[in-house]
Amino acid sequence: MTVATQFELNPDWVRVHLTSSTYADFHYFWLRHNCPCLAGCRHEKTKERTIDAAIIPLDIRPLCAESTVTEDGETAIAFHWAPIAIKDDTGKLVVPDEAEHKSVFSLAWLKENAYGVNRTQVHELPPHNPADITIDYSELAAKYADAANSTEDNTRLTAQGKIVYKSTLHDLLKKYGVVVVRNRGSDTEDIIYDFVESDNAVIPTHFGRIEHLRTDNIENANNDQLGYTNSAVRLHTDQCYSEHVPGFQFLHCIRPADIGGDNYFVHAESAANYLKTEINSRAYELLTSVPVRFDRKQSKFQALHVSPILRLSDEVDEVTGERKLAQVRYSYFTQAAQNNVPFSELREWYEAQRVWDDLLYRDDFQLKATLQSGDFVIYDNLKVLHARNGFQGPRHMAGVYLNAPDLWAHLQQAKKQLPAA
Repeated sequence: MTVATQFELNPDWVRVHLTSSTYADFHYFWLRHNCPCLAGCRHEKTKERTIDAAIIPLDIRPLCAESTVTEDGETAIAFHWAPIAIKDDTGKLVVPDEAEHKSVFSLAWLKENAYGVNRTQVHELPPHNPADITIDYSELAAKYADAANSTEDNTRLTAQGKIVYKSTLHDLLKKYGVVVVRNRGSDTEDIIYDFVESDNAVIPTHFGRIEHLRTDNIENANNDQLGYTNSAVRLHTDQCYSEHVPGFQFLHCIRPADIGGDNYFVHAESAANYLKTEINSRAYELLTSVPVRFDRKQSKFQALHVSPILRLSDEVDEVTGERKLAQVRYSYFTQAAQNNVPFSELREWYEAQRVWDDLLYRDDFQLKATLQSGDFVIYDNLKVLHARNGFQGPRHMAGVYLNAPDLWAHLQQAKKQLPAA
């Protein structure tokens, strides 16, 4: 009696249970390259490989897979793929006339050729469900409103309500690095005290104490940068050109755009770990070791800082024995000309950046949010990348930078009081 093979499909690889105590992980591109079929992948007579590894997309994924048996009755797994272009006898790429391509691998063959056996250092995808990072302030206000100190536009919470609210902020920021708060109100100044004890903890920059990101901003003499246009701004962290980068920023929506202007975020620490263990360890190595010149050049301001995109700390992970990721600096618009990499290595470094960037723009890596008036989003500027789509209409966002130690001390104080609340 043939027993069905147990396997689990993951975004970039499949885990196959070879025995009751042994499993192996296989990349999808590796499986597609090793397809044993005689319908385009192996020669009908010699059984030699005819498919070229160079034409296999490295991001290929199966349409589906199921347990099956081979023609000889062996336990097997069948993978179904969308057609890919293959080389004909003249070397020209042509798409075969097939609805899908089927690869059948016997369990015995997979055992014989397994290479990711009992792999333990695995990282999951970064968080990408917006519901997980969202708080509706109006629900708290309905339960904990401090009517005596509230206004029509800004509802204050009772002492108990503040403890519950700030404890929730603490937990979500610790886990995800980014939180969206709906229906908080119109007062940016009031939001500051959700995170710090006093106004002194706000970090002023050359953009101002509160940065008003809108296309008609004339109060800021340093408005010659992308944030003050209606152009899309791709994923980045802020102030990469500063030695001491602000730990947190919140963006308060004063007025949404008429069309577009949606925000999206990626937990870059998770993305970097995924890059290292699941995709391309060499790319990770280059991004953690090659220094990059981040240079902010504006008509009335200039600052330069040199650092790898992924900066490692001296702290060593107890499980892996390797140094932990301390900070992500990623800003395509302030990245200066790279001139400190040997000529023969520059292409490899650019390719590492491409692999990294391709990962960041996968749908299953991104947290997406459309902010309305009165909403705000706060994120860890050392571990979370943020971006926005291009837009039409007078969009207005107010940005405030916060010192991480002050923020955590404030939220942890509320966390300690939570049992009483």
